[in-house]
Amino acid sequence: MTTKPFSILHISDLHRSPGAPISNGELISALVKDRDRYIHEDPSIAVPEAIVVSGDIIQGIPLNTDNFATELNEQYEVAEEFLDELVGRFLEGDRSRLIMVPGNHDVDWNTARSALESIEVKDIPTDLRAKLYAKDAIFRWAWKTRTLYRIADPKLYEKRMNAFWTFFDRFYEGVSGLLAGQNPSDVRLFSLCNDRIGVAAYSSRHGNDCFAFHGMIRRESVARSYLDQNDSGKMYDLRMAVWHHSIEGSPYRTDYMDVDVVRGMIGRGFRLGLHGHQHRAQVTPQKICLPDRETMAVVSAGSLCAGVEELPMGTPCQYNVLEIAEDFCRVRVHVRAMIVANLFSRGQFTELGGASFAELSWTPPRNAVGAVINTQARRRRELIDEAEVAARGGVHLWKLSLSLAH
Repeated sequence: MTTKPFSILHISDLHRSPGAPISNGELISALVKDRDRYIHEDPSIAVPEAIVVSGDIIQGIPLNTDNFATELNEQYEVAEEFLDELVGRFLEGDRSRLIMVPGNHDVDWNTARSALESIEVKDIPTDLRAKLYAKDAIFRWAWKTRTLYRIADPKLYEKRMNAFWTFFDRFYEGVSGLLAGQNPSDVRLFSLCNDRIGVAAYSSRHGNDCFAFHGMIRRESVARSYLDQNDSGKMYDLRMAVWHHSIEGSPYRTDYMDVDVVRGMIGRGFRLGLHGHQHRAQVTPQKICLPDRETMAVVSAGSLCAGVEELPMGTPCQYNVLEIAEDFCRVRVHVRAMIVANLFSRGQFTELGGASFAELSWTPPRNAVGAVINTQARRRRELIDEAEVAARGGVHLWKLSLSLAH
């Protein structure tokens, strides 16, 4: 990249708790030391100007824990201390430039379980398979005890995310510039790079609980976030989406998300997607034809600090640094890995023959007649219109002249 890119620190699966295998201090110092190292590498990596945290903020609490509410709060206190110092050292304390979403470990299993009731064998529906896999299903199957459950208290069930949202609202209290969306429990909206990047931060835990491990983003949430971004009046050069769950998995697992939801994002102009959950770094292009082929770069970060038992075999703790090109149509993704003594250095994309970085590009969004949407030209035209209005009113134009120069 010959011009200065916009750099993002992409971390995921923090699994913070008082008993984490790596303390906050060790982790922060490892990230700071690595930042000092990678800006001198070849190719060098730009210092991050924003941070994305794609879920699993805490380790979570097992079922049947008596004092689960207290332990949840303690884990989020550790997470907040970590993120607060991270923002202070990387973003000069500007929390508006940190974007986070919840993951499956942020779901309070004990509250979810309290909202369920077991179903007696005689009352099991004859079409159980269809009911288990129906949209917004209320039934859950527990393989360990071979018991069928039903969501008996929907209001209590929704409270399984209360600990996360309490932490989230506390973290962003007093932060200005955040956009309001119509479905705040499903998606929060952010802007980066002087409003040139619009970010939809989705919760992919819809229907996720102690017995249902799948990821899901409601299609309505994707549609509404697109409309809310449009209604904000901002002209984004790049729409970016963040969520937690993987979009692919083996046939023997159920803890991933429907890729068709991502295709819905592509059709609405989103061109870069970031997620976590799978505990290993990966880059993939996703495509959709409408009728021309439109593409989206999807990037997964490895786990920043999962325990050895939770990491895929042979995969260390990892994080990514993304460099978005000035034309907002390309990204270079660098993977960093914790190889020796809890320190990060250059990592490897195994599917790319061990390369430490990968480059992806995408098609720019087009308007109804198929022409590329030129947001820079639109932005300049609006400034000129403002200048003409100001001139007719006798207002000094030096501020507008400065804006036009940029």
